[in-house]
Amino acid sequence: MNLYEHEGKQLFRKHGIETPGGVVVRRDATVETLCNASLRCRDVVIKAQILSGKRGQGGGIIFCLSADEVDSAVQKLFSQSFNGQHVASVLIEEKLSIVEEQYLSITYDTNKKQPVLIYSPKGGMNIEEVDKKDIVKILLDIRSPVVETQSSALETHCNASLQLIIQQLYNCFLQEDCRLVEINPLVKTTDGRWIAADAKVAIDDDAFYRHKEWETFEPRTMMGRPSTEREIAAKKIDEGESYYRGTAGKYIEMDGTIAILFAGGGASIANMDALIASGLTPANYTEYSGNPPREKVYQLAKIVLSKPGLQGLWIAGGVANFTNVEETFHGIVDALDEMKPTYPIVVRRAGPYEKEGMVLMQECAKRNKLNMKLFGKEISMSETAQVLANMVAGRQ
Repeated sequence: MNLYEHEGKQLFRKHGIETPGGVVVRRDATVETLCNASLRCRDVVIKAQILSGKRGQGGGIIFCLSADEVDSAVQKLFSQSFNGQHVASVLIEEKLSIVEEQYLSITYDTNKKQPVLIYSPKGGMNIEEVDKKDIVKILLDIRSPVVETQSSALETHCNASLQLIIQQLYNCFLQEDCRLVEINPLVKTTDGRWIAADAKVAIDDDAFYRHKEWETFEPRTMMGRPSTEREIAAKKIDEGESYYRGTAGKYIEMDGTIAILFAGGGASIANMDALIASGLTPANYTEYSGNPPREKVYQLAKIVLSKPGLQGLWIAGGVANFTNVEETFHGIVDALDEMKPTYPIVVRRAGPYEKEGMVLMQECAKRNKLNMKLFGKEISMSETAQVLANMVAGRQ
């Protein structure tokens, strides 16, 4: 889960990293709230709180000199979207007097399968354009809580202050179960302080059982807007005592007309491209994986099918390794029996107990008079997208 800037800075402060003084303003804030903000009499910067980058280049950061300017800037930011994302809140911070900007992050190197520290003495807005010779990468040992910068490519840059911030950032990365912690820019002020002027943090959703405090984070979606009722309901599927029994709570609502029930991860993204290439539009993105039980898949399927205006349903997945196709199809059949959709349905699946699962689908289609076509691994998933497109258009 990606955090908003103000949430990431909250974690930074928890681990001793200094951030600018500031206050978060929500959409329902009154003018009095703005005028009573502790920073109202100083130079401030107003930042739109969204879950993607490049907001500065799009006008999502505004500098102000008075309370009136603050109020105007806040209202302006709330009236806009940035990179297609809803502005959940704004962050009002003290304006820093900066003499130097650097870049610092820790993430995972998926090839090396271990954390990597990334540093550049040249931080700021166009970090992507920094010359490779000005970027230092150091692989970290996940078994060690201490970052060793001596005798490394970072040694020439690493004074005591930077060494401390690197260690604090690594503490945050490990203890908060993060997938990414990034400070860009890490600034040095005219009075000699090193401050995290921005924060980009992604936490590992699978570690939620270790962090009750994560429940205080406001709901958000990958679409950068408030969660819909269906998205909120889907998220609850993987909560509680059975959280470890597979995953079925990933659901993002979209504006299209084709309901989707995907199994697996990477193939699901490719399937979305295939669906759009066939001329259809997705009503949602979702996936179930890790051999979830019947009841979880039923809850997800019912949520997917409950969206108004649907014109088709695509149930697709690759060849499963250990997910029980019969068990998961039981859950989908339970939802189909209950909701009895009249639009075309295409199923493409293979794996353990696939024959039994297909029999369940065939019997469900027969008793509910469903317009359904079933496919196994003899046909690619992307090809079945075109089959569904033809059915929706009345060509099959």
